[in-house]
Amino acid sequence: MRTRTTPGPQRRGIAGVTMVELLVTLTILAVLTTLAVPLFTATMRRSNVTNAINSLSSDIQFARGEAASQHRFVSICRSTTGTTCAAGASSPYDYDVGWMVYSYDVSAKGSNQSYSGTSGNMQILRVTRQLKGASLRATDTDVITFNQTGQFVTTGTRTQLLFAACARTGTADTSNTLGTNQAGIQGSLLTLRASGSVAVTPLALTAKCDI
Repeated sequence: MRTRTTPGPQRRGIAGVTMVELLVTLTILAVLTTLAVPLFTATMRRSNVTNAINSLSSDIQFARGEAASQHRFVSICRSTTGTTCAAGASSPYDYDVGWMVYSYDVSAKGSNQSYSGTSGNMQILRVTRQLKGASLRATDTDVITFNQTGQFVTTGTRTQLLFAACARTGTADTSNTLGTNQAGIQGSLLTLRASGSVAVTPLALTAKCDI
């Protein structure tokens, strides 16, 4: 009687990675990394500019709404602490150090009052801390106020305000470091009109980041 035998599994050779293949792979990874890092860096810098402008625009719209709903003055001032105003500083008029939004009653003292923690009439509504990765320069750093109808309180020479946001490209990220406006990481310009409305446009490549 003949017995059939089933052949067992055949042994297969394990393919190894040659030194040449490894070097080729590492070279490709190095090239891809070289290409990807600048693109990622530029994207992050553009994001920093967008965040700076969006933060300011959002707080301006918030201040307008609160002024109209509370029937009070609502002001924004440059602030490094979040509890006191640091307005009226000389150039550069840097808002990237942070700002605060606060309200107070309409009275004989008028608008554009600096915040006072000892006044029971004033209330802090919002605080924005120091910005990272972007400079934000303004026409001036005087107090910005919105009246009971949400309009920007203007003066004879202060009928609108400009804010320029630019990405910082160096290693330093301090408030006195001015950003860079160039192709690929173009800055943004925010205009606060007398009506209280804002317009955001790209900063012309020929324009400086210091308003």
